[in-house]
Amino acid sequence: MTAAEPAASEFTDRCRTAGRSAARLARSVPVTWAIAAVVTLASVYRFTRPAGDFRRTLDAIASTGFDTVLLNHDWLSVFTAVFFVPKPGGLFLTLLAVIVGIGWSERRMGHVRTLAVFAAVTVLGIALGLSAQALGLASNLYGAQATRGHHVFDPTIAVAGTMMAASAFARPLLRRRVRIIGFAVLSVLVLYAGAPADQYRLGAGVAGVLAVLLLTHRRPEIKRPRATRREARTLLSAVVAVTALGPLVSILAPHSIGVLNPLGSLFRDPLRDPTFVAARCETGDVTRQCLDAVALTRLDGPGAVLVTLLPLVALLLAARGIHRGRRVGLYLAIGLNILMAVIAAVYYGFLPLVASGQYTRFQSTAAEQFGAFDLVATLVPAGIAIMLMVARPLFPTRDAGRVAVKFVGLALLAFVGTATAYLVVAWIVRDQFSPTASVSALILDLPEHFIPVGFLAFEPVDMIATGPVAIAASQWVGPLFWIVLIVIAHRGMQSGSPLDTARGPALARISTLLRAGSPSTLSWMTTWEGNEYWFAPGGGAVAYRVINDVAITTGDPIAPTGEGAAVAEAFARHCAHHGWTVAFYSVTDELRAGLSERGYNSIAVAEETVIHPAGWSLQGGKMKDIRTAINRAEKEGLSASWVRFGDLAPRQAAQVRDISEMWVAERDLPEMGFTLGGIDELLDDAVMLMVAVDAEGRVHAVTSWLPSFSDGRVRGWTLDFMRRAPDSMNGVMEFLIARTILLAGDDGLDFVSLSGAPLAVDVDPDGQSTSLRAILAVLSRSLEPVYGFRSLLRFKTKFRPEFRRLHLVYADSLALPAIGLALARAYLPTLTARQAVRAFGRRTTPRVASDR
Repeated sequence: MTAAEPAASEFTDRCRTAGRSAARLARSVPVTWAIAAVVTLASVYRFTRPAGDFRRTLDAIASTGFDTVLLNHDWLSVFTAVFFVPKPGGLFLTLLAVIVGIGWSERRMGHVRTLAVFAAVTVLGIALGLSAQALGLASNLYGAQATRGHHVFDPTIAVAGTMMAASAFARPLLRRRVRIIGFAVLSVLVLYAGAPADQYRLGAGVAGVLAVLLLTHRRPEIKRPRATRREARTLLSAVVAVTALGPLVSILAPHSIGVLNPLGSLFRDPLRDPTFVAARCETGDVTRQCLDAVALTRLDGPGAVLVTLLPLVALLLAARGIHRGRRVGLYLAIGLNILMAVIAAVYYGFLPLVASGQYTRFQSTAAEQFGAFDLVATLVPAGIAIMLMVARPLFPTRDAGRVAVKFVGLALLAFVGTATAYLVVAWIVRDQFSPTASVSALILDLPEHFIPVGFLAFEPVDMIATGPVAIAASQWVGPLFWIVLIVIAHRGMQSGSPLDTARGPALARISTLLRAGSPSTLSWMTTWEGNEYWFAPGGGAVAYRVINDVAITTGDPIAPTGEGAAVAEAFARHCAHHGWTVAFYSVTDELRAGLSERGYNSIAVAEETVIHPAGWSLQGGKMKDIRTAINRAEKEGLSASWVRFGDLAPRQAAQVRDISEMWVAERDLPEMGFTLGGIDELLDDAVMLMVAVDAEGRVHAVTSWLPSFSDGRVRGWTLDFMRRAPDSMNGVMEFLIARTILLAGDDGLDFVSLSGAPLAVDVDPDGQSTSLRAILAVLSRSLEPVYGFRSLLRFKTKFRPEFRRLHLVYADSLALPAIGLALARAYLPTLTARQAVRAFGRRTTPRVASDR
């Protein structure tokens, strides 16, 4: 047997396995294949009928529409319209949408339920769309009048509604994404295109969500969905990306009638259309409008196309940056949406009021007839910009102002540089303009080269570029600016970017110090996003974050043994120089004692549980629950995998995210941060996971472990992330933690820390910190029902740990209220005033903490 034969045999086996899997998948969705067959046969039959009376009669019977249903009383058409495809060229893509969308739904809802939902959402969705058209007709909207007689064939109406209904049976993460992204796409099509099919499709989506209430017997309720910060950014980026693609609908469908079509038309290039010129020269007279139209055709070319499309590319890049948690992407998206809102307001609002009717007849007519559309075209991007501003707490706050100033400064520099270059070149070749360009004319003409050419379609042209250099400069100054801006934004979103020069080198120095020797079990938390770093002149460093002028540290200073207090005091002087109040949070007894000698006060804020693997065993009556959990896990086929997040299979990584999202969705408050890590903190290659996986590769629970080093060697692990699936077995967390402790013992490590339980320690009643004690007591009492810190501490006592108190050390007792509020904001950066009122006023039963 040659070397190639085993490889060929393995490839054949894989093909056979894939074929059997595909066959099983196909057999599991018979309703999908039946619907696809009906759509195929009905559409082919319609396409093959010769043009004539029969074809027109068939179209009238099979299609639906406002006049068809409400004037001709063809009620059956609200159902039959979803079995025909309007054009032969769209048959393949439509069938693909039916097979994928309905098939995905059928695998989640079952055969009978899918069939019932398919029929229900079709009828209800079209009924909702017809109601919207009736409302438009009653309001005398142009779009409703123009489309009342349309004949609609579209199977994707039913596909959209069925998928929205099936999303209720999907995992929380997938359900949220299907609904938010799905409704974003459906809404963009309605707002930019506005065809009856788009309205019916959106109505079917709404009907699908309503159908879920009947299928799952749920009461209708309005509840704000909870998501991790990472997932919230993902959804936000998806919405920004979808809205960025909206103007493409207007570009591809120039006769769109959606309420945002005025905004989309600003990105359309009408100069390539010969009818644009003909409409202004049809009288045969050489009028000023005719000359302007001919002059505008000189702007046609690749430069005009690029200056139309590049802003949309920049918005897509901004969406990518938002997904990655980059504030540069957030600022870019905010700026572009504000720019679109301003352009729409100027073009459809300001210019028709101040310009002469000779040149702005179109704008004046649009302002009179489509005033509501123009208002929406301005308010929607403005609303998106406001939404993005409100979402700023979802992004790391470290050096946010500095990054914003740098990005805005570089963007302005790019504009000034390209504009100056254009003005210089244009002045040198000023005789290549007709009439000869003056400085004032060039400056007044300058903004028109940086915005989509649709904005110029009905503007008078007072200066025409006639020579090759002038034409090239006019054509390419706009694209050059947008390309430079995109490059700046792209570079700014990279790790260690030029816009964020402090983070990369500082983090590398911190990592070097930590690997040389970690002073406390929580030291690796100093590498997390949100921290800033101060380096002592004589060595050592402090990780901190400034909130409301309070500098809160993360654990002990990173310093050699015995020098922590000196480094901390030097950092306190640094804070005083900047006008900050210093608060040393979650510090050890050693640092507390050292600072107490220097006049600092302290209060206990957490109880850390530490286990020494060398002396730990599963023997004894107190370890009965742990032994039971391990035995049960083995009987149920669970195994514990010690792995990095980056080494997980894609399916398992998605399951870990799902488990985290389900945990957050159950809470009434947002995901906590500061010393409590989330999905983002799992991505560090230095962090290890202990994952409970069954025989089929499904993740049941996950824990993450932060390293502590000594001379470059890991000397211990600290528990951070702890999540379990709702249907996982009882005791799965005990199983994972016990496996980690046993593994640490095999590796000869010094300790395994189960971390501290913040706000789970009763403060010393004899202490003098009355104000802070009151604030921490309110926080502890209010957050306990949601996050279960005290029950978490009780859970950790099962492992027979050693208890070590962690403290908050402070200098000024008068600053205690500010420190307490800063700590609350550190743990809950996205907490709203309404959530705070609800949380601090509740009295409920604490949750079980083993799924922290």
